[in-house]
Amino acid sequence: MRPRGIVLLIAAGALMLAADSQLSERGKQEEQHSCIQCHSLRLVNSQRLSRAAWGKEVDKMIGWGAPVRDRQLLLDYLSEEYPDSKPVPKPELTGDGAAARSKH
Repeated sequence: MRPRGIVLLIAAGALMLAADSQLSERGKQEEQHSCIQCHSLRLVNSQRLSRAAWGKEVDKMIGWGAPVRDRQLLLDYLSEEYPDSKPVPKPELTGDGAAARSKH
């Protein structure tokens, strides 16, 4: 491969990473806007669901009045961030072994 081709591939990769980062940040903002009106994010962050299950959850919450501005963005974010293939994180423990309180 010629040096110019390598530079173009690197530039394209950097643009894709930047776009993914922006999409992730927008998704996180949508999660915060849509979800914390009714419950903490700990409830969301502790879930590991398939895309279809996340879709049902989002639709259920919308039906209950969640102020979702961009359903597709929220669904994409939740499906990527909390898929059923990703393990649930263990709770943080304090020095005495008790579960630490979440900052969410």
